[in-house]
Amino acid sequence: MTAALRVGTYNLWVAHWPATATYDRLPLVRAALDRVDVLGTQEGTSAHLAALTEGTGFAAVGRSRDGDGAGEHSAILYRTARVAVEATGDFWLSPTPDVPSTGWDATRYRRLCTWARLRDRTTGSTFALLNAHLDHEGARARVESARLLLARAAEVAGDGPVVLTGDLNAEPGSEPLRVLLAGPAAGAGGAATRGRLVDARAASATPPSGPSTTFTELVDPDGPAPGPGAPRRRIDHVLVSPDVAVEAYAVLDARPGGRHPSDHDPVVATLRLPAPVAA
Repeated sequence: MTAALRVGTYNLWVAHWPATATYDRLPLVRAALDRVDVLGTQEGTSAHLAALTEGTGFAAVGRSRDGDGAGEHSAILYRTARVAVEATGDFWLSPTPDVPSTGWDATRYRRLCTWARLRDRTTGSTFALLNAHLDHEGARARVESARLLLARAAEVAGDGPVVLTGDLNAEPGSEPLRVLLAGPAAGAGGAATRGRLVDARAASATPPSGPSTTFTELVDPDGPAPGPGAPRRRIDHVLVSPDVAVEAYAVLDARPGGRHPSDHDPVVATLRLPAPVAA
C-alpha cells in the first residue's frame, strides 16, 4: 500500500484580497496549505497565486481563463518536495475547448480546467489531476462541462488513476454530479471517454469530518457571522477514479476570531494511489 497523499480543492474568493476592511485574509487562506500536498484552486488571480507560493514550498501551474495572464485561474498548487509535474495543460469548458471561450448557456465568464499529470516523489505513483470551476448560471453548461471533463480525463490519464477537484457549482444529486459519478453514457465509449468517478466523501474509509456543506453566502465578510438560516451548499468536490482509495475526507471550516478565510471552505481528501507498475 502506498503512502497517503492529501489532495484538496479551495475556491480562494477573488474579492477582498489580500484583506477585507477589517482583517487580513492571506494568512487565513495560507493556513490550508499545511493540510495538503496538492490543491486545486479556483478564482485565484496572479496576485493570489504569488502570495500562496512565495516561501511556502508550493508551486503552481495553470493559465488564466482569459488566456493572457489576467483574470482568474483554476491553478493547481503542489508541494514541490512531495510531488513532481510530468505534464500540464488547460482547456476551456466550451464547445471550443482549446481556445479561450465561453460555452453553451454560460455567457458571462470563460470557464477553465487546468490539468496535470503528477508523480508522487515518495511512492513513484502517478495520477492525473483535473481542476475545474464550472459556471454558476448555465445549467446546460455545467452538464456539458461534466461530460467534457470525463472525456479529457481519459486523454490525460489513459488507464491511470484520476482525481477531479473543483468548485463545480453543483450539489450532490444534481445532473452534473450524476454525469460524473455515472460515467459516459452507453454507446459513448472509446478512447475519448473515461469511466465513472467516485465522491471522496462517500468513499471515505473513515467518517467525514467538518460540516456537510462547503459554501456559505457571505454578503459582508466584515459584518456579523451568517446565522443558521444563511444559504449553505456543498458545491466543492474531490472526485476520484475507483482505483484510488480514500482514507479520510474533511471540510476545513476554521474561523479564527470568527473571521472567514473565504466564502468557500477547503475540502481535503487523504488518498492512497495504486502502486506504480514495475517496469
